[in-house]
Amino acid sequence: MRIDLPTLYLLAMLTSVFNGLMLLFSWLQNRAATTLAWWGGAILVLVCGGILVALRGVVPDPLSIVVGNGLWLASYGMMWCAARVFEGRRPRLLEAAAGAIVWAFLCQNEIFYGSQVLRICVFSAIISVYSLLIPAEYWHSQDPQPASRWIAIALSLLQALFYALRIPFAEQFVFPVPPDDVNMFVPVWVTALCLHIAGMSFLAMVMVKERLELQLRRTTLIDPLTGIANRRAFFDRGGRTLSRLSIDRAPAALLMIDLDFFKRINDTYGHDAGDRVLCAFGTCTTALLRPSDLFARTGGEEFACLLPNTDMTDALETAERIRRRFASQTDATEFSRNGPTVSVGVATTTSCGYQLDTLMAAADRALYAAKANGRNRVEGSLDDRQSVAPPIAPSQEDASGLQRAAGIAAQSS
Repeated sequence: MRIDLPTLYLLAMLTSVFNGLMLLFSWLQNRAATTLAWWGGAILVLVCGGILVALRGVVPDPLSIVVGNGLWLASYGMMWCAARVFEGRRPRLLEAAAGAIVWAFLCQNEIFYGSQVLRICVFSAIISVYSLLIPAEYWHSQDPQPASRWIAIALSLLQALFYALRIPFAEQFVFPVPPDDVNMFVPVWVTALCLHIAGMSFLAMVMVKERLELQLRRTTLIDPLTGIANRRAFFDRGGRTLSRLSIDRAPAALLMIDLDFFKRINDTYGHDAGDRVLCAFGTCTTALLRPSDLFARTGGEEFACLLPNTDMTDALETAERIRRRFASQTDATEFSRNGPTVSVGVATTTSCGYQLDTLMAAADRALYAAKANGRNRVEGSLDDRQSVAPPIAPSQEDASGLQRAAGIAAQSS
């Protein structure tokens, strides 16, 4: 069966134009996704170069050989820039145009310009390099998501391999192909190129869509004021963490934390001062925790912290470090020895099991005990309660919270 090459070329060009315009239209709907603009522009530049190459013998040879192939090479440099932009890196315009520049320079040499086989080898080698740079950008991403990037990596590597294998068979791609030539190299190559463009166009849009969904999902799990996890994230991740730990019966501890007299701080000095207290506590506590610990704001002035692989003794020590650090983090010369404080209740899976609701209820009871015993202290659960800080009289605690809030309010003004 003989394949009509002009028809195949026309189909490939029309398909590529559609993909390029589709990507540009998608970018217009979401201007932040500049990777789509780069991909769309690259495909349209490739189409322009492909048309000039296909018109060999109709248009002047320098226009077809130098300009047409140069545009083709530049399009792959733009695809590399598209991958860099997607990963948050700046496009490198000079390096992206380097392939086209080298091509134009080599075409000034009569030996190179007169040898179609040599031109095919150099052309294929340059595109192979760009096709390897594209997956390299995706591979070195700081964020393993979206998952579809791994398909894009595989497809780009196949493209690099395909062009590399084209080099030893360069004589089979000499243009124009004789009408009675039955070799399948050129039709297979054109088909593979068309499928690659269509696949990468689709994957570019899928990756942008997946990233947007991930960003929205992360936004719904972050407290907008403090920047730490919110209640929803705590219950989601906390439940999964406890289920995983229950398999090996590994210990875990839960801290329930409440800022003392926070309502009075808000009522007396305003919500701006209260917000600064909450942010200060979030920053202070995060610095003391491990990467595996889950810290979240579960209410107005209420926080929770799940500590995997932690027994009661270590949990009480962590809670006490948090209490002491927050009580002493403000400059003593400005706020004297008084400031906002926290009360902490601690419970562990050893006595309460691996159900998050049960663990939180036990830690909550310990928190109420800490408040009843004078606030600014840490209390263990009822099963093995340990007091790690002397109680502070309520009247003294009242003055402590108000004076600290006054200092924070003065800082914000």
